[in-house]
Amino acid sequence: MGSASSSAQRFMLFQSLHTASQSGDNNWDQLIALLSKGEQAAHRAQLDALAQKFASGQQVVLDELRSGGLFLDWELRFMQLGLAVGNLANVYRRLAEHYRLLTEFQQRFRRASRLPLLLVGGFILLVPLLLLVSRQLQPSEALVAIVFGLAPLGLLSAIAAGLWHRRESPCVQRFCYRLPGIGRALAGYQSYHYVNHLGECIAAGMPLAQALKQAARRMPDSPVRARYERIASEVGAGEKFSVALMRSGALAGVALPAAGAGDARQVPAQLSLAIHQSCEEQLNFWASSLPFLLLGLIPYLVVLNAWFLLR
Repeated sequence: MGSASSSAQRFMLFQSLHTASQSGDNNWDQLIALLSKGEQAAHRAQLDALAQKFASGQQVVLDELRSGGLFLDWELRFMQLGLAVGNLANVYRRLAEHYRLLTEFQQRFRRASRLPLLLVGGFILLVPLLLLVSRQLQPSEALVAIVFGLAPLGLLSAIAAGLWHRRESPCVQRFCYRLPGIGRALAGYQSYHYVNHLGECIAAGMPLAQALKQAARRMPDSPVRARYERIASEVGAGEKFSVALMRSGALAGVALPAAGAGDARQVPAQLSLAIHQSCEEQLNFWASSLPFLLLGLIPYLVVLNAWFLLR
């Protein structure tokens, strides 16, 4: 999700927008709510022409948001959903939560990287220098050993930077979603967005079939987006929502809440909470674990230094 600004900056942006939207004199959000309610009322009264006018008013608002260049395409999809349900403030809150999680992941990843980088750096720099001081290597040999030791670390850094720079590319996304463990975490996070979309549509009074279509349409582009469109298609063809949802794989690995006799409209919120907990656990695990893959360079460095020592 490309942006020139950091995730922390975008967290502050959406958190500020959410705070501003909660003020009592916010005419902007009142206008959005009126446009949404007007469109829904016109649909219920089967006044399609009037409903289209209300929808056109929402589109004008969205075009203004897009023309400013401040928001990313996938963020605008979320905001378009907020316009449709008349609750843009909740979308601001959700986007702020997204960037909060991303910021925490990056901070945890950097903290976890310190020890592996220290160990790998020790093998790259200290071992050749110790061999040089003990006169077992010539200065030129120690320098070449350090250069060859740094080469794979530099290559990995270049690959990681390239993947991050092109993270919106379909090819890069397919690659990331196929990685063991990581792909499952990414797919689970998309399901978290989807269930939240669905909950907002249902809370706004949309029929289930319309809510499913609206939720799928506003999802970010990803390799798993088709599963949410397939759910809407299957339910539209007469399949039960619960069956279509389970068959889609959207809830794989999620500890589902116990079924109760409460209001069915609470189900999306319960699912959202369960998926959020699963996503946060996986994000914390990978942020703490991924840096230790760097330790896989140590056998290479041991062999490299041994080769210079024995040649």
